[in-house]
Amino acid sequence: MGFFVARSEPITNIDSLSQHVRFLILSLPDNGLLKFSPFAIEKTLKSIGGSPKTVKRLKSGDLLIETSSAVQTKSFLLAEKFLDHPLSVTIHRGLNSSRGVVSEDELVGSSEAEILEGLSSQGVIAVRRINIKREGTIIP
Repeated sequence: MGFFVARSEPITNIDSLSQHVRFLILSLPDNGLLKFSPFAIEKTLKSIGGSPKTVKRLKSGDLLIETSSAVQTKSFLLAEKFLDHPLSVTIHRGLNSSRGVVSEDELVGSSEAEILEGLSSQGVIAVRRINIKREGTIIP
């Protein structure tokens, strides 16, 4: 018996969003980040929300940052300017979500809605029951 659990945060409330999001993509129009030195970028990142846990430049020229706290995530999400240029901050779709299987005999009698409600405080947004076919019969 197993359940498919997807974890990802829809954009609704920035406070609850910042609790679960750690990977952000920072971009400027026309690959503007390529024009600045690493030192200027570091100084600006520190002024926005402190030093991120990791910073990587993507092939596109954008910055992928991993924040170290919910407060830092919120600071970057609220940022509108980067070195006097309009800043676009997006949530990395893949790195902020995970999929997993929960196999627990005690959940056999629970509905998917009940399981989702019980796990929603942990950022779970979808639950799907996995059925197994053995000897021609489907077992939940």
